[in-house]
Amino acid sequence: MTNATDNQAEKPNYKKTLNLPKTTFPMKANLVQNEPASLKRWDALPASGQPKQGLYHAMMETASGRPRFVFHDGPPYANGSIHLGHLMNKTLKDLVVRSKFMAGYDCPYVPGWDCHGLPIEHKVMTDLVESG
Repeated sequence: MTNATDNQAEKPNYKKTLNLPKTTFPMKANLVQNEPASLKRWDALPASGQPKQGLYHAMMETASGRPRFVFHDGPPYANGSIHLGHLMNKTLKDLVVRSKFMAGYDCPYVPGWDCHGLPIEHKVMTDLVESG
């Protein structure tokens, strides 16, 4: 007759078969406790005592003097209602700007809104054709 401890010994320990990274991150996010601490840290004045300008401005100051890479982002939804293609477009553009910055370029985010009237002109022409 076998007891419960013998059955436990026979079970394989799959944890030892996994190649997972070792981190100090807790298993639980504890957002309710951690969020106020993060907000307090972000609102704190820098060591210089000068008012904070935000992370983006600090990054741009750090990049000052580096070779420039300017990437103009077009209007967000110039071709109709938002769809998954817009998500992919924005994500890829963000990836380019961030990766160029991390590669050592002064790469500001330059949003663009000028479509030279094309979306509204297209809408007007579509409405005129539909109305005869």
